[in-house]
Amino acid sequence: MSGRFNDAGDRTLQVHRCRAVNFSPAGIVSLAITPDSSIGSKRHVMLACARNNGDLELWNPKNENWFLERTIPGSADSPIETVLWLHQNDIDSETAEDEDFDTPEERAAYVKSLRDAPPRLITAGLDGRITEWDTISMKPRMIAEVGGGAVWCATPNRTHTRMAIGCEDGHVRLLDIADGRLELLKLFEKSPTRILSAAWHSSGHFLAVGGADSCIRKMDTRTGRTIQRLTTDTVQGEETIVWDLKILHDHTIISGDSMGNVSFWDWKSGTQTQSLQAHGADVLCLTANKAGTKVWTSGVDRKVVQFTLVDVRSAKSKTPANKKNKRKGDGAKQWIISGEKRYHSHDVRALALMEGRPYDALVSGGVDTTLVVSSPLTEFPHLKQYRMPSFPHRPIVQMTKSGSRLMLVRFQDHVQVWRLGRSVPTYTSPNEMPNYAKIDHQREELVLNIKPKCTTSLSAAAISENGQWIAVSDMETVKLFRVEENPGHLRVRKMKEFSATVGTVIPAAHKLCFTPDSLRMIVAGSDSVIYLVDLSQGVAGVFDIVQKFSAHRGDEASEDDEDAMDVDGNDARDSGKIFKKGGREMIATLAVSGDGQWLASGDLLNRIHIFNLDSLKHHATLPVFSALHTTLSFHPSSPTLIVTCTSNEFYLYDCEEARLTDWSREYSQRLPLRWLHRKDIIMGVAFDPRKPAVMIMYGSTHITFIDLEKPVGARNAVISVSQRKLMQHRSRLRERSHRRNQNGGFTSVEAEGDDDALEPELAELERKEYEKRRKAAAREIELATNGKKGGEGLRAGKGQPTDDEETSGHDYNAVIVIESGSEPDDDEDDHLPVSAASPGKNGVEPAKAGTKRSLNGSSTSISPARSLDIEFSGAFQMEHRYGPVMAVEFIGTDELVVVERPVLAIMQGLGVGGYYKHKYGT
Repeated sequence: MSGRFNDAGDRTLQVHRCRAVNFSPAGIVSLAITPDSSIGSKRHVMLACARNNGDLELWNPKNENWFLERTIPGSADSPIETVLWLHQNDIDSETAEDEDFDTPEERAAYVKSLRDAPPRLITAGLDGRITEWDTISMKPRMIAEVGGGAVWCATPNRTHTRMAIGCEDGHVRLLDIADGRLELLKLFEKSPTRILSAAWHSSGHFLAVGGADSCIRKMDTRTGRTIQRLTTDTVQGEETIVWDLKILHDHTIISGDSMGNVSFWDWKSGTQTQSLQAHGADVLCLTANKAGTKVWTSGVDRKVVQFTLVDVRSAKSKTPANKKNKRKGDGAKQWIISGEKRYHSHDVRALALMEGRPYDALVSGGVDTTLVVSSPLTEFPHLKQYRMPSFPHRPIVQMTKSGSRLMLVRFQDHVQVWRLGRSVPTYTSPNEMPNYAKIDHQREELVLNIKPKCTTSLSAAAISENGQWIAVSDMETVKLFRVEENPGHLRVRKMKEFSATVGTVIPAAHKLCFTPDSLRMIVAGSDSVIYLVDLSQGVAGVFDIVQKFSAHRGDEASEDDEDAMDVDGNDARDSGKIFKKGGREMIATLAVSGDGQWLASGDLLNRIHIFNLDSLKHHATLPVFSALHTTLSFHPSSPTLIVTCTSNEFYLYDCEEARLTDWSREYSQRLPLRWLHRKDIIMGVAFDPRKPAVMIMYGSTHITFIDLEKPVGARNAVISVSQRKLMQHRSRLRERSHRRNQNGGFTSVEAEGDDDALEPELAELERKEYEKRRKAAAREIELATNGKKGGEGLRAGKGQPTDDEETSGHDYNAVIVIESGSEPDDDEDDHLPVSAASPGKNGVEPAKAGTKRSLNGSSTSISPARSLDIEFSGAFQMEHRYGPVMAVEFIGTDELVVVERPVLAIMQGLGVGGYYKHKYGT
């Protein structure tokens, strides 16, 4: 469906909202945070998220801008049940002693080398294998076949030298994981049921394990035998399943079971000290803080419950009646339920805790596929939630722009090719249609569905600009297909010659793309080498690798790099700032210029290289930006590379001059705060064919037009189109009220209902803004009462403006608020354009911060913090009508395609939640 868009320059644009992509993400089964011992100046926190299709996601939360850094493709035949990080932080006392070191300094150096090593990523699943992953090549580094059937749980000891796993056959197996090993060490005595949960005692000599026979067993790791059994509550005729276990530093055992109970056990006596039925169904997961004073649990009933350890007797003794009876030793402690909240629509299967600044967050995930980050924990349950997109940050959708109107979509085990429909001609000229007008269009047509034989999920896919080549890759091989157009349909043929020649050289691909002339294919291999493949003789079955670029291996080509530039675009050798080389790293981004001369590639060490495809040589290296880059895009008509970062900063780099552009030097470090403080990661960039200075950046919840020829505006400038329209409407009402006051007319704005009635959209915005204004006014009154000016007293980082706030004095809301336009109703137009900033229909320019209109129409100066209006950014226009957005691209001069995947469509695919709470009368 199409819609008309008319900006100040009479620009007519059709926006095609495409919802044909039936992408369904997999559920979350396990979460793991990197150990504190592995976090240092060179490494930061990472979150591993395992999904039930075998994929393993690694999330980077640096600067609280959560970014899906990489996805390790899995296999549906090898589902993951648990994921964990290993990081040895001390010597293995079982195999090494102090006498093995000549001096204390030698021992300290060895321990330091252990702690400086990167953490190891381990998964275990229902195929019975323990796998250590190479996070650069995204392939298994080591696999341990331990027998015993499915592995249901895995947990390391305190020093990360031993790991216990619970298996289907009822045995606990102990693995040696010290010094990089992954070997079976010991088999514990058999239990009558599968082992579903396990936890280590801090001494490293004991384990607590749970199963499906209503028991918790204490086991001695030195003998492998059970030393005590703890019996849980049961229902007659049914066994209780102990789904999760934790042991606190004071040796208290915490269990969550299938009856909805969270129980606390004394380690020495094995007695149950407390049992709280906080859930209406199975407790599937639990986590605790390091101090052992707070516990969080969740499960089938979708609630996240917080338990707090309190000193009950001390609280009672503070009352006057108990002061006389106060005795030494009245310090008994008890666990209480201190809060609960529902963040998910289906079962919650995993919880992970990130303590301390800057995160202080609880991460949860489950069957509803959504990763939810809730913070700060000190305000539980009244937390702010940031919900991650249900699809990857790096788009899985690609569209051709040559007129073929093809759209390629990559799924787990197949790719689809759609042909996008055209708008139906109308009798009315587009310039005469109202804005947001609905235009009928032809439906999208599925023309190809390719399902190659793969051993893992697909890691990359691409379609050539002419639509004649399609390349796909799993973690084993790259496959190339030739698309031939027969009358009425498309026919695809696998190029076996490619697999027999070039395919044997290229190990696998992390990224694929074609040059604009469709004569070359570029492969970012799993070995961090870029392969340039000639396709000019491909029809005859002749393929050749014409060049290899190994700059991203770091230890080879980067040694000879003489083109490293610093952040200002100067030669790094002259400024003394040397480009950080590092080692081999995964290539995450590729981009080719419109004329096919330049190739840009970026890896996850933030190294971005430019290659000349004419001379087939390395040309330049970009500066290392402070934030990790997310996308690389070339301007279609110039050698300018646009680099976007997780901080929402973006840079323009001139490849010919090998320097940042003048615009980037002036503005990249002082973009509007409402843009920089968004939590939504920039997923891609598109360019307006008619306006070379206009580019579109988009995230999952917004599409933003950026005009490089217009002033960026003040740091606190408003960039949201909806807020701009609302403020312009208010400005018109105030102007009319002032005119009527001068003429002795109405003094009430509420009487303005005849010719300036609110449009439905503005009325909805007014309703949403009312509560915001009221709370902000109450805050200002509170500050004034305390003798403070507006904005003082706010916590650091909380007083920054966001794109949906009126003034910079409001508290910064870290939650991405999905507006009503982001998830349209069924009867809403399916094809809506973006409106431009323009004066009101009465010709009244919007007021700016620092001025207000007096009764006689003159302007007087006031404080910006107290002004009702603030400055609008001329360069930025952010639209929230679309979402969640998967991809945005121009496929014609006046046609923009927006690919959406509504959350409700994903929820419908999941079906009704498994938990049903009986209500009285039903």
